[in-house]
Amino acid sequence: MSYEKRYVDDLTRNERYSSELQRRGVNKSFYDANKVLLCPECGRSFNLFYSRAKLCAGCPSLVRGCELARCTHCHTEFPLRNHMSKRATRTTSNYIESIVKRYHDTFGERPGQ
Repeated sequence: MSYEKRYVDDLTRNERYSSELQRRGVNKSFYDANKVLLCPECGRSFNLFYSRAKLCAGCPSLVRGCELARCTHCHTEFPLRNHMSKRATRTTSNYIESIVKRYHDTFGERPGQ
């Protein structure tokens, strides 16, 4: 790899997921779930994991593998497939679903209640 500065978008997934992240114990699924997306409606950026945690907290679809993203600024919902491959969308949705289920099991809360 050259010493020239490369844009993050130009890097492959494995290049973005550095050895430093591995050393600190960040797994690839968590790294992928924290993807920054651009809203097609308002054009602002937001974090996918934060969006799911805050805006989708009461939605029953969240724990059923929902493959939609929701903008934290204008609340527009759009398919994750606009920003990820079909496989990455499914994997990321399942990972976020597992974290939310674990949280609900720990604290006794359920979406939609």
